[in-house]
Amino acid sequence: MATFGTSNKYINYSVNSQELSYDINSNTSVVRVWIDVWRTNTGYTTNGTGTVYARINGGVYSTGISTGQKITSTPIRLGTWDVTISHDADGSKAISVTGWISHSQFSSSEQGYTHTLTTIPRVSGVRCDGGTFGSALTIYFDRKSDNFTHHLYYSLNGGPETGIGADYSTSATWTPPLSLLNSVTGADSTTIMFRAYTFNGGTNIGSSTCTCTVKIPTNIVPTFTSITATPVNPFGSLYLQGKSSIKLTINGASGVYGSTIKTYSISGGDYSYSGDKNTYTTGVVDKSGDITFTATITDSRGRTASKTVKVTVTAYTLPTLTFETYRCDSSGTKDIIKGTYIYVKPTFTYCVITGNAIKTKSIKINNTSKSTAFNSGQGYVFSGYALNTTHEVEVSITDNVGNTVTVIHDIDIGKVILNIPPHKNGVGWGRYCDKEGEFQIEYDLNIFGKILKNGEELPVFTKNGNYSVPPAPIEKKDIYFKYSTEEQFTGEYWIDGKKIYQKSYNLGTINAFKKIENIANFDRNIRYEFSMRANDKISGMNGNSSTDLFVTTGGDVYINTNGNTRYDVVLTLWYTKN
Repeated sequence: MATFGTSNKYINYSVNSQELSYDINSNTSVVRVWIDVWRTNTGYTTNGTGTVYARINGGVYSTGISTGQKITSTPIRLGTWDVTISHDADGSKAISVTGWISHSQFSSSEQGYTHTLTTIPRVSGVRCDGGTFGSALTIYFDRKSDNFTHHLYYSLNGGPETGIGADYSTSATWTPPLSLLNSVTGADSTTIMFRAYTFNGGTNIGSSTCTCTVKIPTNIVPTFTSITATPVNPFGSLYLQGKSSIKLTINGASGVYGSTIKTYSISGGDYSYSGDKNTYTTGVVDKSGDITFTATITDSRGRTASKTVKVTVTAYTLPTLTFETYRCDSSGTKDIIKGTYIYVKPTFTYCVITGNAIKTKSIKINNTSKSTAFNSGQGYVFSGYALNTTHEVEVSITDNVGNTVTVIHDIDIGKVILNIPPHKNGVGWGRYCDKEGEFQIEYDLNIFGKILKNGEELPVFTKNGNYSVPPAPIEKKDIYFKYSTEEQFTGEYWIDGKKIYQKSYNLGTINAFKKIENIANFDRNIRYEFSMRANDKISGMNGNSSTDLFVTTGGDVYINTNGNTRYDVVLTLWYTKN
């Protein structure tokens, strides 16, 4: 209620309102509004005609005033209105109530106030804290009235809503079935939406929703039956070092509750594989012993499962073979001068493993088979081999694994003091001459006189008391020479017979006196050169008075640019050594 004045200072009026009732189902209230008028002084009466108005929640209502409605000091009621008001969605409501009078004897402006109505209980809130598929979840309802009940539905991944149950009061318990996982194939959790419909008796007054994260149980993983290993290129049933590979197969892999297998992984020893194939073959295994391989499958949810298999690789080594051979007499006694027999004594081994042995053996002389049955460590004599020619002895063994070892030795021609072959076009000293037009010497040559060629003496060099003839001079046009930052022999000799060496130095930028290095056993500087790149400021450095290069007798190499900057400098020296 509120009281207001009019254009007549002795007449006042009041605006009044009262909430008569509210309806939960319709979310409405009935509000009564009325207007009273009276004189503030006694003994006077006002009458006439007019209209009384009320504005209720924006709607205008009115009633006519007759001359029979006399205004005295006792209040009289000019108009009464009952109005149904719709509340906001949350049940709250505040309305504006105003009134005014238009009378033949007086008037008023529009005056009023705000009337806050009773908040009508509305839709319950819903909440779930999440959980795990296959385990009970609790869904809570924040109801606004003890009379309210709830119907509960869920939706997975934006799909249709499916009913869970009805007539819940403050909470509900529900276990999301594992079968729902068929719709959750690409992650290890998902979001479930719950919708709660609030009922007042049999009337649905609205709904509210919430979402929560539901995880997939940790024991929901892909499966496979086994990982098996089979030898590739085995020896019998053995995985053999250096021969066999290992084929690994992941068997019976499958996802669960709709998941698919995305990745197969195999690792063990020095091997690893990851891809979309369920098989993997190693390279040839170069180690022996036990190797444990681990197979892992990964499904579309990122879940994994693993199993292992152990493979034993048998150690294996190649056969070994050596043999002794020489010219001999018929009894096998060594005779390199006149022996026309050849002695052969093979010694061999093989890797002792199940199923292995020496499968084949062969002794050949001059590519002719002489024996396929011989023992290790036993000597054999073969006849009929001329003194004046060389002979090739070949011994070969092959084991059951299939590996062959072959060794070849040459038997030299026989030794004699002097031999003139039947063609008489050659001489052999200490050996049979086996090539026409040659003077062949098997002995050391010790020369006390001169060596002449076409009457001209050839120079000889001595080394440890022995003489040798130097090679013919090599012209530069006949050789290819590569500069090097490491000391190297150039193939040239100085006039005193000493070797000429060369070395290059990458100096970079230089602008002052600088020691480059000490050359051990330095004898003589033969020559030097500087190099440059195009556009670098070193042009004309050779012979330039502003750049000095000198080498001490002790082998210290110095360069001095006299304060001038030189760029990207490469120095090359030629020198002899003591």
